[in-house]
Amino acid sequence: MSNLSNIFSILEVDAEDDKEQIISIAVAKDAKKDKKSDVTKTKNQRPRENTNTRDDKVEQQTFASPSEDYRMPLVWIDLEMTGLHIDVDQILEIACVITDGKLTKSVDGPDLVIKQPKECLDKMGEWCRDHHAASGLTERVLKSTVTEADAENQVIDFVKKHVGSQTPQLAGNSIYMDFLFLKKYMPSLAAMFSHVLVDVSSIMALCIRWFPKGNASDTI
Repeated sequence: MSNLSNIFSILEVDAEDDKEQIISIAVAKDAKKDKKSDVTKTKNQRPRENTNTRDDKVEQQTFASPSEDYRMPLVWIDLEMTGLHIDVDQILEIACVITDGKLTKSVDGPDLVIKQPKECLDKMGEWCRDHHAASGLTERVLKSTVTEADAENQVIDFVKKHVGSQTPQLAGNSIYMDFLFLKKYMPSLAAMFSHVLVDVSSIMALCIRWFPKGNASDTI
């Protein structure tokens, strides 16, 4: 904090002011003030515009209000993939939950396993192969009849239902990676979200640095 409090020390706030510079600034300021006064008088002399027309324009720009239950919504999405290489890997599962901005209300959305060919699963790395086999995801993928397009449409319908026309923010753990896959394989869904992501892994990274082990009792 001491470094931040001294951030303005590089400014020469105690330097002696140049007298001539002060005079020129004062004159310029007075001239600007007089000009502004003339503009104000001219503006007041103009006939007033039709306020009804202006109100109509504002009304036309007003969008449908989002659900009262989910103001400033966060859409939490978690993907399971065959790997993290966007050029070759595929989405295997998508799950979605929506909360309000204060995390006081939530609604569970679709949890969909997406069909992928066996050849795709055979190319998975060791971690994904072992992890997805142990969880049963690999078998469920092979038996699934849900396509990527089906899954995308179901999640879009769910999001629209609960957030209205408001632009929601995408949230999750290391969500930037999920967002990359969404933009490639489910672009219409990805386009619904703000470019600002709420990544909870960033919060954890900061907490580890600000409150290292042994200082768990410190308050923020």
